[in-house]
Amino acid sequence: MANNEQDWRVFTENREAVIEQLEQGRCDGILPAARGFLDGFAEFLLRAGILDCFAAFPDRRARRTIGIFFFCHTLVYRPLFQLKRMAPIERTLFRSPYILRKLGFNALQIEEGFYDTPEAERPFTAQAIADCFAKAEPDDFLENQKAVLEALADYCPGEFLSGIWVMDSVHVHVPNGAHTDPHDLKVCVLGVWQESVVWPLLWVFVPESMNETKVGKKVFAAAEEALGQGAIRHLLVDRGFVDGAWITKLHDQGTRVTIGVKEDMLVMEEMQNLSRLSDAEWTPAEAPKIHDDPVPERAVMGFGHLQGEWENCDAPLSGCLIRDTYPKKTTYQGLVTTAPKASPTEILKDNGRRWTLEEVYMTATRYWEFDDLPPSRLGVALAMVHFALVAFTLLGFYLQETEDADDLETLNMGPPAIPLPERELAVYAGPYFALLLPSELMEIVLSNVDAWQDNREQLLMALRHCEGNV
Repeated sequence: MANNEQDWRVFTENREAVIEQLEQGRCDGILPAARGFLDGFAEFLLRAGILDCFAAFPDRRARRTIGIFFFCHTLVYRPLFQLKRMAPIERTLFRSPYILRKLGFNALQIEEGFYDTPEAERPFTAQAIADCFAKAEPDDFLENQKAVLEALADYCPGEFLSGIWVMDSVHVHVPNGAHTDPHDLKVCVLGVWQESVVWPLLWVFVPESMNETKVGKKVFAAAEEALGQGAIRHLLVDRGFVDGAWITKLHDQGTRVTIGVKEDMLVMEEMQNLSRLSDAEWTPAEAPKIHDDPVPERAVMGFGHLQGEWENCDAPLSGCLIRDTYPKKTTYQGLVTTAPKASPTEILKDNGRRWTLEEVYMTATRYWEFDDLPPSRLGVALAMVHFALVAFTLLGFYLQETEDADDLETLNMGPPAIPLPERELAVYAGPYFALLLPSELMEIVLSNVDAWQDNREQLLMALRHCEGNV
């Protein structure tokens, strides 16, 4: 951090240390306290090294008086507080000492200049956030998220044990504004699969028209730079990413690929021909969750040694042909996986896991509103989408470390409720804070009234910060 910037810290609870300072007539700040997930979440970000990653976000601003870390951190909290636009951030986050403490800042830091400049201006405005990211390039977000991915893989290795990853794209629209152009973007997302959820961990913003395979290669290459070759043991993708040479390369480097095939591909034609042989047997399978009425009768058939049926693909291939029988029609779908042996039910199950990312997109749209964007400059729109995805994954990783994790039916959910301040006060002294009832604080002050005579104004200022009247 630059010398003229403050040291950004998350304060740890230490009741004894705070009381010792209070008895000596010292106190750095007093704020309303609240018990909730945000305290633990802030500590999680610190321990995992995420705040250091934010501090390294590429900064294209001419003036860098306020560290870019603060703006990155703030945009992570925007969806957690269910703020749809930039303007409410200024009214909600930057005007509340209680919420600033949740962001990791205490009253002393505010008093020393974070909050009010020498000219009595407030530097943390919605406009300041917009200006911070206005010139950001798409690759700025990709490069910074690579650092976040590395930090999470190091701190939370258990989240990556499945080795199963999903890649798919989602589209976002930035509407036309009075002074800004509209944009239609594709966001190609790579995430790790984990039972009921896929955690988005790396993505890239590209024009909507860019070929899926081209953008997919870019995201996957970035993931390998962060995690190492072969760390992604199994990749699930849809048929938009069909590229025989690329899939062969991934197989040779230790990544198995399961992918849908297109109707006009030779390997699809061969599976259909083989299914017509007299000794071919269909295996009943569970009906699809998403279907046209009425519910079809589904069956699958498996095939091996298909690699000669896909031009430019030299990896071993096993296939699964899916048959859905309706009263008046029968439809077929094809899947292949780069493994010498795999049952059709196994391949079908893996393809079902791929759909988990689609369910995450629905959650992110419905509850996180990550794609509900206002007219804005391109860099600002990218930042809003980017940090909403970051927040979704970081919150999910943190929740799995809590005592309530086993009670959650699914981790694919919207932001939790924000706790309101309680009766207790958060009293700060140095790097520590303690939760004290008002009567406890007054008893300590009155019992050490002589020590507080020289710091009377400091105590009053701390109490005014607590009231929000500064």
